[in-house]
Amino acid sequence: MHISKVVNPEGFTEIYFEEVGHWDDFELILGLLHQENDCQILSNDEMIYIRQAKLLWHNIKFELIQDDMLGNFILSKNSDDSEALEKLATNVIISIKEKLSQKGNANN
Repeated sequence: MHISKVVNPEGFTEIYFEEVGHWDDFELILGLLHQENDCQILSNDEMIYIRQAKLLWHNIKFELIQDDMLGNFILSKNSDDSEALEKLATNVIISIKEKLSQKGNANN
């Protein structure tokens, strides 16, 4: 599990949650952003092939998107925010890894 970053054709930054890309993983990521990273959820919409939440974190507005073809990713329309959002996404990956590790230790 890790993050990857791309700049899409419109020039916006997309930060992908690699190996955490399923439909059900969206709720896990959204919960960690909200509960452990103090992100405020402004909206959370579920459509047929896409889920989209708009969030606010330290005056940075961004979106968490789950797309059936692309997986789960953070979208930022402000390139100045990309470094901070990369750190935020990394925090989420670290938290997921820690929770999986704790779960594995509890089963032993």
